[in-house]
Amino acid sequence: MAAPSELAALRQHVIICGYGFLGRSLAADLASGHIPFIVIDNQQEHVRLAQQMGHPLYRGDDLMDENELLAVGIERAQTLVAVLPDDASNVFITLTARRLNPHLQILARGDLPATESKLRFAGADHVILPASISAQRMVQLITRPTVLDFLEAKEERSHLIELLTQLDVQIEQFTLPLDSPLVGLAIADLEGRGRGHFIIVALRRANGNLVTHPPLTALLEPADTIIALGHLADIRLFFQQNAYRYQMRYRGRGLSS
Repeated sequence: MAAPSELAALRQHVIICGYGFLGRSLAADLASGHIPFIVIDNQQEHVRLAQQMGHPLYRGDDLMDENELLAVGIERAQTLVAVLPDDASNVFITLTARRLNPHLQILARGDLPATESKLRFAGADHVILPASISAQRMVQLITRPTVLDFLEAKEERSHLIELLTQLDVQIEQFTLPLDSPLVGLAIADLEGRGRGHFIIVALRRANGNLVTHPPLTALLEPADTIIALGHLADIRLFFQQNAYRYQMRYRGRGLSS
């Protein structure tokens, strides 16, 4: 069980309501990605399984009680995932969570297609139908929402992730720091610096506008979110080395420009 000090320390975390099959898969993926989360459940078997896996757990007596959500830091959380086995419980938790934290991202499970409209009305940002969505995609909704917005902009992109994975190519997003040296560069210049390791397929401007297939002459602006297509390791390495004005040049010798 998570200690009170651990619960108090949670910030920008994911709350998983329900540790059934979908909740367990999601918890495993979040743990492997080092994303902070807390599981809340009250079924004895689920509690035992969570403890065996070493996943952070809060045993709630009544998951319908808003005090249980407050106990796991809902006002400080980034995302809540409601994956309890019945739709009515997920609708109620969604309603309660949205009232407690208007800025929370909420993913909710619905077994019946007819439940989707109810969950969205209750405040869910995304509705998970287990027959059509996986735990891996839920992690993408949590960690890379701009990428998912781009992929879902047109229906024909719905299978793009699976196709790219077969080619060992992925889509990744990166938000430029306000003082990044990349600010002001044209997309063509950015891709040139990347030496062909990736291409820019979309930009999310700081005002929220999503620009798909931006022209090569488009200039990067502060706090832009860049959506790049390429090998994941190459993309991450490039932005780690180039997106910040100051880089660690020598171990143990401070920072230099």
